[in-house]
Amino acid sequence: ALDHGLTRGPHGLPLMGSGDWNDGMNRVGREGRGESVWLGFFIYHILERFLPLCETRGDTARIARYRSYQAGLYEALNGAGWDGAWYRRAYYDDGTPLGSAQGDECRIDAIAQAWAVISGAAPPERAHSALDALEKHLVDEDRGIIRLLTPAFDRTPHDPGYIKGYLPGVRENGGQYTHGALWAIKALAEAGRHDRAARLLEMLSPIRHADSPEAVAVYQVEPYVIAADVYGVAPHEGRGGWTWYTGSAGWMHRIALESVLGFTLEGGDTLVLRPRLPGHWEGYRLRYRLPESETLYAVSVRNEGDGRSVVTSARVDGAPAPVAEGAARIALVDDGAEHTVEILLGG
Repeated sequence: ALDHGLTRGPHGLPLMGSGDWNDGMNRVGREGRGESVWLGFFIYHILERFLPLCETRGDTARIARYRSYQAGLYEALNGAGWDGAWYRRAYYDDGTPLGSAQGDECRIDAIAQAWAVISGAAPPERAHSALDALEKHLVDEDRGIIRLLTPAFDRTPHDPGYIKGYLPGVRENGGQYTHGALWAIKALAEAGRHDRAARLLEMLSPIRHADSPEAVAVYQVEPYVIAADVYGVAPHEGRGGWTWYTGSAGWMHRIALESVLGFTLEGGDTLVLRPRLPGHWEGYRLRYRLPESETLYAVSVRNEGDGRSVVTSARVDGAPAPVAEGAARIALVDDGAEHTVEILLGG
């Protein structure tokens, strides 16, 4: 799949074809020349994750090919992919950029900014500029939504695909597409904006859309399940769309657990804890049971920092545990017992 996806268009970016993550943009690159900036970030990230596997197998030919492609991709993303204050989303077959400040519609798209950070392909100053732009143009705290893109497609002479067939503000067309909005929160957390990540994660919770009679009247759908989309243009701003959406529900769980609480598993035998807590949180408690086992790890995190904190010490059953690069690494032992993990965060 990776080999098949390592394409290059006129700007050195991967070909868009008839859709990338956003299948609604199915006519951006249907003639075979359109390119996807977002897909470039995604492939960059996948290569970064996959290259160590190639190295353990001694696959030198593939390593050389992947590293060469990745280096060219870095230049293309930060060349043709950069718009001056944020990253573009794509290029149409005719070479017109999509997701540019000079465009008529869809001048900025959330997932290009999010994955610039998540992938690590954006230089630090550009990563922060992209997130600033995302917050300024796409986060609407009054309505409690993060739009996928803005302005919505409506009258542009270009044909991005069936996304334009949705009314402005509905689903991917300028509404909140929750899957993509959660990636934005992941990026904020990983960029060190811990207060904002937690605040916006709370904002996206369906319960927050139904905590008053006035909010219920706007949202109009179940407040106890995740909605795939929330409408983003008047007169329907803040109204929930397609609910019981398991894809976005899974991502909300992962972003809360992994990106904010910082709980991840590595190699099946190591628990990595890298909490990214807002400054006003005192900490949290978490219980993790090993699969098909009675072994339990009771994790307690105490926050003595300011919202940019890192792990300063860790103990397992009272004994010191390794801490490196702001994270604790806990070796998991399946012995049927209950173990206590104590984590301290500091500046």
